[in-house]
Amino acid sequence: MEIFIFCLLILENMSIRRIIQTLTLAISIIAFIFFVKNKKESILLIWMLSFSFASIIFGKLFCGYFCPFHAFDKAWGYLLNKLKINRIKTPELLKRKYISFPISFILLSLVVIKIASLSLPIKLKIPFLIAAFPILAIFAPDLWHNYLCPFGLVMKLPSLRRILIPKIDNSTCTNCNICKKTCPTGAIELNNKNLYINGNKCILCYQCEKECKIDSIKI
Repeated sequence: MEIFIFCLLILENMSIRRIIQTLTLAISIIAFIFFVKNKKESILLIWMLSFSFASIIFGKLFCGYFCPFHAFDKAWGYLLNKLKINRIKTPELLKRKYISFPISFILLSLVVIKIASLSLPIKLKIPFLIAAFPILAIFAPDLWHNYLCPFGLVMKLPSLRRILIPKIDNSTCTNCNICKKTCPTGAIELNNKNLYINGNKCILCYQCEKECKIDSIKI
């Protein structure tokens, strides 16, 4: 009974969107384990790549709601915060496009080749994606999300107005920078003394909205 009451208290403090996000991220981890364990990686990659293209309209919908790497990152980050352990900052060298772009492009090419193996006599294992987990465990989240993720290349395609990206109301914002400090991907940037959210970096985790004390961040 106590556990049931505790769950109700959690749900009361969560918006419907957050509940849905938590459930879909949990399902994404389960799906990832299921497909890899049953050697159905090609189907898994088709699912992940298809949702990546949805970013053209919705922003990084895949990252925020369906990415198993983001699900792991949120859980791992929560644990590290409780233990007051910091991850290693992203090396400046890896932020340079001539380094990060070739790496992510090669990874994306491997994804396409793996999908092609459904109809072509190609054998390719999937350890290149498993590598995302130790990278996220050791380094700051922006290394994978912003610079190395192969699906991130797809999400950087020219887009329409991304309807799920949070917006900062600069008429009420006090520039306390709490949102900027808590953003795992450095998506909150300064432009003409006003903060704004860079849609190419935002992974729809909504941590900024949660941390804003004056409700200046809205969806």
